[in-house]
Amino acid sequence: MKLASKQMLKRAFPQYYQYKAFRMLVVHSDSYLHQTGWLKSLEQKAPVDQTGAAVPWMNYPAVKFLQDRLVKDLNLFEFGSGHSTAFYARLVHHVTAVESDEAWLRLVRQSVPENVALIYQAGDLDGKYCRAIHLSGRKYDVVIVDGRDRVNCIRQSLEALSPRGVVVLDDSQREQYAEGIRDAQGRGFYTLFFEGLKPGGSATERTTIFYRRDNCLGL
Repeated sequence: MKLASKQMLKRAFPQYYQYKAFRMLVVHSDSYLHQTGWLKSLEQKAPVDQTGAAVPWMNYPAVKFLQDRLVKDLNLFEFGSGHSTAFYARLVHHVTAVESDEAWLRLVRQSVPENVALIYQAGDLDGKYCRAIHLSGRKYDVVIVDGRDRVNCIRQSLEALSPRGVVVLDDSQREQYAEGIRDAQGRGFYTLFFEGLKPGGSATERTTIFYRRDNCLGL
């Protein structure tokens, strides 16, 4: 009887499997879309987890990896600021972030904790923006490249790393970043990539980590 009912539904509704997918992924509270915060991100129009806490707008496997590996003795630099800045600040000792959008920076400044330093630098090509990482004279354990001029940001990041430092490049599937990836590999860095959905997104996105042996993420 149950099988016959299913067959009737399929005939009556040609898109039966779309309906089934909706029930499995949207209606059921233990689904991937609920547990990762994908649905809440769609609702709030911002990258958050299932509790509403800020996360990077980065694919979920990469976010989970960083959440598990980042620890409180690390110093992190971020090209591009936002929800991700608050996320990293919860996990590491100190975050320095450079932002090219002055209006957005003012919004970010209202909610970041005390262990965050924000820098405004207008976006340019192979100029002051990518070199903002050198302003403090500090060496960084983790550099997140998720803003402007990413190929040059990768190059400058490699010069600003601590001996155990790593670089994380988001959206690394984009062809315009291939030159930066080749540069890092040419300088002896290994690569590890993660693929999956971003908060509220629909396409498969890639994030690549550049690392050497004895790095701070245990790779």
